[in-house]
Amino acid sequence: MKPITRHTRAPKTGAFIRCPYCQGVSRVTHFCWSALGCEHCREIVAKDRWAYCDRSEVSPVDILKAGAPITLRDGDEWCMWIPDRDRVISMYGTGGSRSTMRNRVEGRIQVTPEVALRQVLTHLDYGWKLDARGRKDAE
Repeated sequence: MKPITRHTRAPKTGAFIRCPYCQGVSRVTHFCWSALGCEHCREIVAKDRWAYCDRSEVSPVDILKAGAPITLRDGDEWCMWIPDRDRVISMYGTGGSRSTMRNRVEGRIQVTPEVALRQVLTHLDYGWKLDARGRKDAE
């Protein structure tokens, strides 16, 4: 975790920040604020007290709860959840484990956020991992 400074910028998909009081994770799309209320403990926290979290430091369940898309992988198979207002688009398929392979979508359904959370927890119980593509430490 890194402290938030005046030079900190959020990517297009949003940045994850951690509350210093309750350690709850929230997602922000910009840093044009001086203080922010934590949505977990309701404490007003100054910008320089929040900590910037890398996506790999946040649990997949917290990522989905914050409204960000998530992809889990198990070898050549993948599953992706994309939040969209009051529903979540769930897609699954094969391929794409190497840069030379293309992803093939095998199915796409719309589910409620509660069902999507159960699906993510079930995949994690079976040993699926957060997709590492796009990270500097990815293989």
